[in-house]
Amino acid sequence: MEHRELRQLLDAMIRSAKLSFEKTSNLLPFAITLNDQGKIAQLALADREDRMVESICRIIENGLKLIAQQTTCKAVGFCSEIHFLNGIGHAQIVFLLEHRDGCAYRVVFPDFLEPKHWNALRTVPRFFMRTNGIHFRQARVPRW
Repeated sequence: MEHRELRQLLDAMIRSAKLSFEKTSNLLPFAITLNDQGKIAQLALADREDRMVESICRIIENGLKLIAQQTTCKAVGFCSEIHFLNGIGHAQIVFLLEHRDGCAYRVVFPDFLEPKHWNALRTVPRFFMRTNGIHFRQARVPRW
């Protein structure tokens, strides 16, 4: 991925996901933002697994859309999918990364125990809106 700020966001998300795995042996959806000053902030939910993951994802996604409308928000990252594989700590993880310049990626880690192996594909923006008042259309992105 050539986008410097999105790469910075991705690195922060990898660190955060690793910390969560080390502490709890689990990972729930989460989000990270980057502001104009280059400061990264993690959006946290309570450590509750009793809520449905789909419900947590909807809450985070709605929150990211609101945050993206702030003029100080430059980029957002969303850990949107977690699929646990056989074995302790093995999981396929998907991060959505989006910059207010319209650049957006879907990053897939086939096995998060080996985070050096990942695939980033361009995708349709879903959090930021164009400044001329025209909204980006949400497109269905194939789930892998």
